[in-house]
Amino acid sequence: MPNLDRNKNIFAKKKRKKRRFPFWALLLALLALPFFLIDPAIPEEIPTPSGLTVVASPLPTYTPLPPPTHTPLPYPTGVHGGRIIFTCQRGEFNQICMVNRDGSGLLQVTHDNIHHYYPAFSPHGEAVIYASNQSLGTFDLYLLILSTSQVIELTHEIGNVFSPDFSPDGKRILFINRKESDGPTGLWVMDANGENPRLLYGGPNYAGPNTLVAAAWAPDNRTVALAMSENQLFEYEIFLFDTETLEAPRRVTYGLLGITGSVDWSPDGRYLLLSAGPPLDKDIFRYEIETGIFTQFTDGGNNNSATYSPDGEYIVFNSLRNNDQADLYIMRADGTDLKQITDNPEPDWQPQWEP
Repeated sequence: MPNLDRNKNIFAKKKRKKRRFPFWALLLALLALPFFLIDPAIPEEIPTPSGLTVVASPLPTYTPLPPPTHTPLPYPTGVHGGRIIFTCQRGEFNQICMVNRDGSGLLQVTHDNIHHYYPAFSPHGEAVIYASNQSLGTFDLYLLILSTSQVIELTHEIGNVFSPDFSPDGKRILFINRKESDGPTGLWVMDANGENPRLLYGGPNYAGPNTLVAAAWAPDNRTVALAMSENQLFEYEIFLFDTETLEAPRRVTYGLLGITGSVDWSPDGRYLLLSAGPPLDKDIFRYEIETGIFTQFTDGGNNNSATYSPDGEYIVFNSLRNNDQADLYIMRADGTDLKQITDNPEPDWQPQWEP
């Protein structure tokens, strides 16, 4: 007979297990509760600074570059300046002559029975300025237009004028002038058309002749180099003069004896070309403005009136090295590659380059 108790257990209803509440969910809820209880902070408004107007920035826009334009090259003026203007004695009078840098194309520009000295090109090379005594025996400045041979008188009986030099911008002309025949020389300037001549610097405070013998504009269009005697005749030093402040010139040369009355700037304004040495035995020196260092470029020949080519690559000067005959020579800016470019029994001197 079947066991009723066993059958009862088989068909009896099973007990269900009690489910426990997960403890980790309660812990997570407790951790998150503070965030719901804290009120969100309202950001404080920052006031606009006084005087500032806030404008919304516009969206960036694309601006195309303009098309390239053609810039024509400057007109050529010849290799390293091309031509050289100089004083040439022909017969009883000093004239103005011109020659190419290689010695070709020698041309006598003036043929008057009067003296012409100190020729210099205008900044663009279209004219030549020089000193001449065709006006009542005193020396005045004249401008020769090369294309038309027209001669324009720039000064008229304001003294004895010489050593003219155009400012680099072509607006003014610098020159040396002695108003009285026995008085000191002074540094003068005038407009490029000859108007408004005026004294810039009266020279040293002693009334000997030839106290101021040469002047040259620096490339900065402001500074002037002066060859000037300081305390005795025919002994010169180089001074720098500021044409804007008009302060007393500052002496820059020391220790170089026998400086002559010629001076020229390098195109970059770093150097001055000088001539110095014992009487009748002058040499060409380069003076460095920043360091005060002298470099000798020639050795013998009695050389003078050295000037740089417009690009600074060459130097032209006059020399007596050819049997005491005054001729023109060129050399490189370091004193090498010396060449003779004129050979005339009569003197050639005071050379100046074409721009």
